[in-house]
Amino acid sequence: MKNKLVLSLLFYGAWLGAQHKSLSTLRLGLKLGYSVHTMSGDLTKTSVGANLLGGVWLQLKMSQKWTAQPELLMIDKGIGIRAGGKSPHFVNLHYFELPVLFQYHTKRLYYEFGPSMAYLLNIRENRYTNESPDLVNTYPFSRTDLSFNLGIGVRINELWSLGLRLNHSIVPVRAAVPNISRASYNQLVAVGVTRQVKRRKKDDMEGE
Repeated sequence: MKNKLVLSLLFYGAWLGAQHKSLSTLRLGLKLGYSVHTMSGDLTKTSVGANLLGGVWLQLKMSQKWTAQPELLMIDKGIGIRAGGKSPHFVNLHYFELPVLFQYHTKRLYYEFGPSMAYLLNIRENRYTNESPDLVNTYPFSRTDLSFNLGIGVRINELWSLGLRLNHSIVPVRAAVPNISRASYNQLVAVGVTRQVKRRKKDDMEGE
């Protein structure tokens, strides 16, 4: 089911590109942000975690007000803080994530929504600072995380933007673990700064 969804998203993105190729402008940029994240269903009263995120984005203009924006991000999700042994339960899930966002623009603000598909690259789980490989093996995490995004942002100038985004898993990333958690869903709030890669104007290139 998930593989079919990924293929559908890729096909839809390609279709959008074909439909709007002659009318659209493409913008490419970089993104750097900071996220606060947790996992719903945890029974250990563990605090939230926090990590940096980064990646690239490609924006396709669909109309005067609407754009489509796929992104490629390196992002961490999970729960707890590892340093200092303060968390009874620490989980770090390191993902390679592909959001596909649809954005509505006003003069300065934009609103965005859309799905994400993430692939799990690395897992680290601790119980009171002790590594828990048996727990990970017995109750494995899903290799993929299908989630949904909602966000709002502001254009600072032509090149820079600042955004706030909420992300929540649609399906569980882990089944229930006795005495530790119910079925777990990733939850994340991220603040990100984006910078458009400045392109040379066509007239300037032709004049050389």
